[in-house]
Amino acid sequence: MKTIAFFGHRNIFNKSIIQERIIETLKKVTFKDDCKLLIGCHGEFDNITLLTCLNFKKTVNPNIKLSVVLTNVSYLNKDKYGYNKLTFYENNDCETIFYDIEDVHYKKRIAFSNKQMVDNSDLIICYVDNNAYKSGAKTAINYAKKQNKKIINLFDEKDKI
Repeated sequence: MKTIAFFGHRNIFNKSIIQERIIETLKKVTFKDDCKLLIGCHGEFDNITLLTCLNFKKTVNPNIKLSVVLTNVSYLNKDKYGYNKLTFYENNDCETIFYDIEDVHYKKRIAFSNKQMVDNSDLIICYVDNNAYKSGAKTAINYAKKQNKKIINLFDEKDKI
């Protein structure tokens, strides 16, 4: 089973264009194949990707498996609005993954999980501005390049404000 990991910036300015790019890319790389999609849970790109992939699974390819990588136990609890992300994931047939991050400093857990996602993937789909000064997504993509992973970057310079 092919595994695809997604990485992108925390803030996204044109969400509808990103959704279109994700769908078009998934059509090309998954077709009707059984695939596992690894998606984070820390920002707009991750949220857009998860919702887009859920829709893609329902409408185009029911053979994909969605896995959300968690790095914080707070997802096990309800937030101040009574919302529980873990329940949302379970209700939408998403597997949740916690890499072994217990001994990792809390400020480094996302970066550690990102490396695990890269290591466990065959393909990386990202939305990363390579000119960004500092970004966790950019760090993950640089690591993926060193691991000789195939990378598809959905970012376009025209996306900048």
